[in-house]
Amino acid sequence: MSDVLTDEQEEFRDSVATITKEGKRNFIHPKKPKGKFYNLRTWFSVFYLVVFFTLPFIKVYGEPLFMFNIVERKFILFGMIFWPQDFFIFGIGMLTFIVFIILFTVVFGRVFCGWACPQTIFMEMVFRKIEYWIDGDATQQRQLKKMPWNGEKIRKRAIKFVVFYTISFIIANFFLAYIVGMDQLLRYVTHPGESIGTLAALLLFTTVFFFVYWWFREQVCIVVCPYGRLQGVLLDANSIVVAYDYKRGEKRGKLTQKEKENLKAGYGRNCSGKSCSGCAHAGK
Repeated sequence: MSDVLTDEQEEFRDSVATITKEGKRNFIHPKKPKGKFYNLRTWFSVFYLVVFFTLPFIKVYGEPLFMFNIVERKFILFGMIFWPQDFFIFGIGMLTFIVFIILFTVVFGRVFCGWACPQTIFMEMVFRKIEYWIDGDATQQRQLKKMPWNGEKIRKRAIKFVVFYTISFIIANFFLAYIVGMDQLLRYVTHPGESIGTLAALLLFTTVFFFVYWWFREQVCIVVCPYGRLQGVLLDANSIVVAYDYKRGEKRGKLTQKEKENLKAGYGRNCSGKSCSGCAHAGK
């Protein structure tokens, strides 16, 4: 296969799926995934969510297992209390964690983003699954978006709004539990009038979470996340990435019998299995 690609063939490199040609936001309606790896990710996510919602209830010597009380400047890790004068230890721990993430990326690529990132877990394994349940698959979601405001659309949007905001409220409460402790959170819940400021802050963070999972979505990874912004300098030619493979993807359309055999053999769609420039099988 020739190294020289036409302008039309190169066009896929010059565009981002989340941005239109006019530079505006392009909302993504992903097709509902399936397969063994997605099922495995689902089970991993269930484990992460159980851990996230369980840890605030665990205590060690009467103290929470994890607590990051910025207001009282009290930090607890695995039951050990760190005060401001011990902050250098906490700082070293954070730097160690950041270095670990960088090394992990160099070796395994973006596995963290897909399998362990809280944003991905909540977006893809909680809110997205609910969206599929309410709005349907990608085609149905696009049809619903284009549909005029009738009874069906209003009903689905209202249900989705209530469910998303309720889950965002629950998530915000548990994040607050990691800051003030579960005992203090339960006191806020049973006596909401005693801390109007805390309730207002809780509703503010609930609204932020709701905004992220209702509208902002993947833009968090593209625009906000520092880890995502650093990917370009953390990866090399041998890193594992989720990227479009032109050799296997073009030209689009129904496969011929020979192309199906090539794909089964592990070759690119247009690859004959012989030496071809740019192919994974070059030189064979």
